[in-house]
Amino acid sequence: MSLYLKSRRGQIAAALTFAALFILLMLPWIGKASSDFSYNVSAKYQVGSDASTRVEQTYVVTNSSVNKYLQSIEISTPVDDPRNIIVEYSDGTSIPFSTEAKTSDQSGYSYSYKAININFPRKNIGQNSWSFIVSYDTNKLVETKGSAHTVSIPALPQDGSEKYNVEILVPESFGSLHTTGVKPISQGNRSGYQKYIYPNKELLNKTSLLVFGDSTVYEVNFNFPLKNNSSFTNTYTVTLPPTTSGQEILVQNLDPQPKSTHIDQDGNMLADYDVPAKTNVVVKTSVIGVVRYLEYNLSASGTQKDIPKDLVSRYTGAQKYWPSDNPQILAKAKELTQSKRTVADQIRAINDFVVADLSYNNDKIKYNIRQGGLKALQNPSNSVCLEYSDLTVSLLRAAGIPARMPIGYGYSGSLKQSNSVTDSLHSWVQAYVPNVGWINLDPTWNEKFNNFGSSDLDHMAFAVWGVRDSGPSAVMQNGQDMDYQYEDTTLSYRATPPSISQDGKLSAKKWLILPFLSFTVIDIQAPSITVGESYVIRARQGVNNRTFDIGSLTPRQMLRKFIPNFGPMAFGVLNVDFTQSGSSSLILGSTKVDTQTWPMWFILIVISGIIIYKMIKSKSINNSSTQDLVDKPIANLKKAAAEKEEHEEKPKK
Repeated sequence: MSLYLKSRRGQIAAALTFAALFILLMLPWIGKASSDFSYNVSAKYQVGSDASTRVEQTYVVTNSSVNKYLQSIEISTPVDDPRNIIVEYSDGTSIPFSTEAKTSDQSGYSYSYKAININFPRKNIGQNSWSFIVSYDTNKLVETKGSAHTVSIPALPQDGSEKYNVEILVPESFGSLHTTGVKPISQGNRSGYQKYIYPNKELLNKTSLLVFGDSTVYEVNFNFPLKNNSSFTNTYTVTLPPTTSGQEILVQNLDPQPKSTHIDQDGNMLADYDVPAKTNVVVKTSVIGVVRYLEYNLSASGTQKDIPKDLVSRYTGAQKYWPSDNPQILAKAKELTQSKRTVADQIRAINDFVVADLSYNNDKIKYNIRQGGLKALQNPSNSVCLEYSDLTVSLLRAAGIPARMPIGYGYSGSLKQSNSVTDSLHSWVQAYVPNVGWINLDPTWNEKFNNFGSSDLDHMAFAVWGVRDSGPSAVMQNGQDMDYQYEDTTLSYRATPPSISQDGKLSAKKWLILPFLSFTVIDIQAPSITVGESYVIRARQGVNNRTFDIGSLTPRQMLRKFIPNFGPMAFGVLNVDFTQSGSSSLILGSTKVDTQTWPMWFILIVISGIIIYKMIKSKSINNSSTQDLVDKPIANLKKAAAEKEEHEEKPKK
């Protein structure tokens, strides 16, 4: 399976953009200066309602030399679009400057930025302190994704004597704050803005992405190619994104309609198509993914004895890329978890080990071959997201913790190369925590972001691999991977999700078969746009209520249910509801069914006819037997008389 091996540059791009790049660029480069100068830096980010940002950085320069002065300095901005640049002393006097476009490399990635070269006209000689201010506007520090906004706050260098504090102002309309790093201290609201601060650099040892808004809405257009070049009809299957705890999937369009749909054990929606010989079909699908920010209450975690047995059976077994039974994997898993009591603590220990042990190899993207968990452990410097995920899943399973791997889209920020999602294909991990449920963790991104314990808005799963370590793939023929890499898939954002109409359908008929037995046949069709779980059929007749769990259904999936009725329930009117989660307030379909008695009369007539026929036939057979008994003695008498007559005619001696 080569998915996510062809082009994986996008998933690490955001981390490089807002972590390594910002560490590099926020520290002023001193030209004709020396260690005799130190700096206190106050940075202020004021975000406008249009997501543009005014950056204002105040530098307090302390000169510890008696005969030197700061002649010039180069300050590199973290963006390539600074405009309305102002450089001035604290008293408002302008300072001359020039800008220079630059390109830099970080781990094989190139990015552009602007440097501001400042020449100070004042010769502040001797031991003293003075300040200058650099300010500019940029559109590159805030990413808007539908109704959500992500403000990037760079990591700060932890060495040196420089002191930093950061202030962020964002419009109140941006909504509630989440973050992948250390949360800033709230300073309340003022003049329509929310104010947050990081009072010292220790709080920003890693880049923080401040996410404002509880959800974002992805619109993904899939174009699945089904190419049947054979001389026979073949069955093709396309995989559509699953609904999980962190994302809800709405299917706006599926053209053409599949022969059938179903949901596999991992929650993936699979659509089957029969494609005639020498025929090509493109399945066009528009999918809405509502991705929600989640913070997991890991303090509620239970221990391994609290994990459901069916999950242990399904999600801890060894597979090709997840060799959880390998002695090296088992030994490492035991080493990492044996002193940890709760499952959450065990997961954190494994996650932290993978993050610290593996090193991302950008060159591997060019020739990438999936190695699996064992080789990742043995060769930690040759890793991309698959190795981070495979090793984490292998160790979790070896420790007895259910684990699986989502694959899909990882938001890549401004370095995304095109409208195609192939630039941002990514894999991460889901682990099961008792009393909490499945949680997302991304050990690849955790190198740059403190994202353990939360699920952000930047991941959308196209499939979940769990029962199999390399499937289901995007397109399959008779169950085999067709190596489609989402090349014709595009992704965009929406401000709001579409309205969901609960347009499920229900019809039913009740047939009386015998005076004490009837059957109800119920046909349902799931709502047309959303994958649903916990569907239920409820049958009510008088004081008798029965419920039948249907489980999950894909959009427009049809299902027939046969229900027997005995005794008094064989007669009368039956009320049938098609609901979700058994909720009386969410009825997708409802009908009242009268008992149709004609099947019973038809059956009784047929049975009566058979009985009458049998009786007539039996009587006919009896009459025939009697006649045979009467005829047989007469024949014998005639024969005896003939023999006597013949005897009497013979002469006597």
